[in-house]
Amino acid sequence: MKSKIAFLFPGQGTVPSSLPPTGERSVRLLDLAEQAGIPISSLLQDGKHNRLVQTEFAQPTIFVDSISKDEALRSRGIIPVVVAGHSLGEYAALASSGVISPEDALQVVITRGKLMSHVSGGGMAAILKLSHETVAEICRETGETVNVANINGPTQIVISGDERTLRRAMNACQEAGGRVIRLDVSGPFHSPLLAPAQAELAPLINAIQFRTPRTLFVSSVSGRLEEDVEAIKSLLLTQITACVQWVSTVESLVRLEIEVAIEVGPGKVLTNLGRRITGKIEFITFEEALDGAV
Repeated sequence: MKSKIAFLFPGQGTVPSSLPPTGERSVRLLDLAEQAGIPISSLLQDGKHNRLVQTEFAQPTIFVDSISKDEALRSRGIIPVVVAGHSLGEYAALASSGVISPEDALQVVITRGKLMSHVSGGGMAAILKLSHETVAEICRETGETVNVANINGPTQIVISGDERTLRRAMNACQEAGGRVIRLDVSGPFHSPLLAPAQAELAPLINAIQFRTPRTLFVSSVSGRLEEDVEAIKSLLLTQITACVQWVSTVESLVRLEIEVAIEVGPGKVLTNLGRRITGKIEFITFEEALDGAV
């Protein structure tokens, strides 16, 4: 087995069609979600994908799936030296590293999903073939209500903003030679427009007990290895409006000499992004890890 492994937890995107065999921790999380009005097991069993993709249900479902897969990998002796998460995935990464409990994380994620599902009046778009610097300059020239939300690759940037300004920025990016893809999301996530939701989430985060990471933790807000408890908490408080620094996150894994990074969640979005960012790390899915790729 390769010795230097990273666990990467995905954000809102691909929703699982089923959960892996659940351990004791996962069962507790499913019960907590059920009590909060998020019947994950029933929705998966009934195949109600139209409800599962809604932000309110998608976020806790992806979180529980990620924690279940983290538990499954660890039970097989596949242990990470570092963890990181993309947007929503940061909560699973913090739980995996022991900074916050999975139960506390789920409670925040449930509220986060509900708050984000009620945000309207804008959206997001992926910009391909243009650098971060070019896209950021276009956003600055377009107006204050559009910004870079995710730096997912050297030439894969996501922008977020109110409808009118977002469309102007999309047109400007297209004119600059970029390929523009409107994303099917319910609002302008990772933008200052989510400041009211961030303010509502803050008391929940402040009430959680934060502990020193047992496993190294790289924040996708700073893109750096973070070990100070108060710094981690401060970053999480701003996460819902902050840009996702995924390229910097992966570069931090390279500096840590990670050999293999496992996507611990549904789909292979982070696996594909990682392969485009660097050739120095082997990126694999959860299923590939179980099949003996590590």
